[in-house]
Amino acid sequence: MTKTKTQIKTVKIKECVPNSWNPNEMNARQFSSLKKALTRYGQTKPIQIGVWPNMKVKDGYVIVGGYHTWKVLGELGNDEIEANVHDFKSEDEAKLYGLTDNIHGSNQQLKLGKLAYELTQNGYSIKEIASNLGEEDVNVKDALDLIKDEIEKKMIELKKAERENFVALNFIVDKDPKEAADEFIKAVTAFAKTKGVKVGKVTQDINKSRETIALISFNVTNPQKTVIDEALAEVAKAESVSESKALEIICSDRITEINGNKQK
Repeated sequence: MTKTKTQIKTVKIKECVPNSWNPNEMNARQFSSLKKALTRYGQTKPIQIGVWPNMKVKDGYVIVGGYHTWKVLGELGNDEIEANVHDFKSEDEAKLYGLTDNIHGSNQQLKLGKLAYELTQNGYSIKEIASNLGEEDVNVKDALDLIKDEIEKKMIELKKAERENFVALNFIVDKDPKEAADEFIKAVTAFAKTKGVKVGKVTQDINKSRETIALISFNVTNPQKTVIDEALAEVAKAESVSESKALEIICSDRITEINGNKQK
């Protein structure tokens, strides 16, 4: 984006209006913190306002950055505000500048939050971090809350993705299921664990009309299912047997191993 013509000047608060496309979001606590800081220190940096050809606002400026500072100062009874006035070529250029300004501010908060999070994990207090960084305690706390929110969102997304990817892994047992099913489940579960697979739920459905068949289901994630499928394919290829037979071989070997360990 070509650099716009700018000048810093003091303008009337009533001459500035919020943009119509995307004011930066701020929760109530962050807004309260900003209000306290502006009450105590006053305005420390100019807001970003602009004009461009054929804009709808007449005899005034559109706020493209610093909306909440403008709002707080208005609530505090200020008549004037320091602003960086941009002479944009178009509304699109103003939108792009505003987006870049907001992203930069968010990134700075995320960087501060990430640093604060790492330092608190190493035993530093918020007051110590703020003192070392030359920041207000409340700014560090806000940034820390922001990064914690991001971490929590990521954890929720990961858990949701895992739940959505759960599939049933089914095996049919065709050999004395009433006697063998429990032992079979134990063996397959043990085998799954050796492959790093977490077995969420195991069910068995024995066909009463034909007692030699049992359907055993394991709830596993898709990546875990892939691990088991690959293991079965390897054994099936090595032994030149079907995957069902390969499963029987694996489980038989595992049962023998379990029983052998018990006898030791």
